[in-house]
Amino acid sequence: MRSASRPVSKWVRRIVPAACALLLAACADLDSMYSGQIADSDYWNTRLSLAQRIDVATLVDADSGRPSALSGFISAVAAQGDDLYFIDSGSAVLVHVSLAAMSARTLASLPGASSGGLYASSDGSVYVADTYNRQILRLDPMLGELDRFALGHILGNPADLTLIESERLLLVLDALDGRIAVLDVLGGLQQLIEPQFFDPAAVSSATAIDAGTGEIFLLDSGVDAIAGISHEGYATGNYGDDDLQRVTAFAVDSCRRLFVADAYDGSLYVGAADMSLPGRRIELPELAGTEVADLWTDESFLFVATRSSGIFVFAVDPVCAF
Repeated sequence: MRSASRPVSKWVRRIVPAACALLLAACADLDSMYSGQIADSDYWNTRLSLAQRIDVATLVDADSGRPSALSGFISAVAAQGDDLYFIDSGSAVLVHVSLAAMSARTLASLPGASSGGLYASSDGSVYVADTYNRQILRLDPMLGELDRFALGHILGNPADLTLIESERLLLVLDALDGRIAVLDVLGGLQQLIEPQFFDPAAVSSATAIDAGTGEIFLLDSGVDAIAGISHEGYATGNYGDDDLQRVTAFAVDSCRRLFVADAYDGSLYVGAADMSLPGRRIELPELAGTEVADLWTDESFLFVATRSSGIFVFAVDPVCAF
C-alpha cells in the first residue's frame, strides 16, 4: 500500500532505515510512515493467497464447445490481463485461455518447442522458443503466427526467453553455453552477451532467464541458484544457493522480488533480487504434492504451472508500488 509522504528530520531518515534492517517485521509499519513507497520489509513479508485453480481437463474448446483434448502436462505459463497462455507438452501445443470465459483455443502446434520458452508481451504478442528448430515464434492470440526469427547461426540451443518491455528487447538464452542473444522485436540481432563470470563455476547449467531493472537473472539448475548478471555479461550476484534445492522455476517482478520454486514441497521461496534482505519460504499447502514447472508474475498475481495438477493463481500482497 502506498502511504502519504511527509517531511521528516535528517536524524529520522538515517536511524529508521538502520533499525528496520535489524527488525524487519517489527519495523514494517514504522518504516512505511516515512516513505511514499512500500518498504523493503513489506516486500520481505510478501503474502500469497490462492485466487483460482485452473484445471486444464475442464477447459472448454472455444470453437467446438466441447472439452479440450489436452494432456494437462504443462511446461510453461504466461499471462497478460484476461489472457492466459501455456504450453501443453503432452499435446505439443500452445494454448490460449480466456480467463473471462474459461475457454481454450489452440494457438499453435509446437512439435519442437522448448519446455519453458514462453513470454506474453504487454502489446499482445506471444513469443515461444522453438529449441528443435532453433528459432523464435511470435504469435498473436487472434491472428496466429506472425513471425519466425531464425537463430541457428547465433545460438545452438535457445531454451528460454524474456522481454525487456521498456526497451522492446528480446533476450534469448542458449542453454549450451549461457550466451544471450539480444534481439529487437523484429528479430534483428542487437547484441550477443557472453557471460564473463568472476567464478567460472558460478553458472554451470543455465536453463531459464528473466530480467529486472538493469539486470538479467538466470536459473542455474547446476548449482541450484539464481545468478544475476549485468547487460555486459558480468556477474552481479548469486542468489539463494544455500537455501535452494533442485530449483525448477523462478520469476522476477518489477520491484525486483524473486519467486523461486524448488524441491521443497508445498512452498515457494521469496527474496529480494538485490540481496538486501534474506530470503524466506512461504508455505502454500495448495502446492503440496505437485511438481512446479514454471512461474509467471504480472505484479498482482503469481501464476504457478504444475506438471499435471493444473495452474494455480495466487494474489500477491503487497503489489509493486511505483
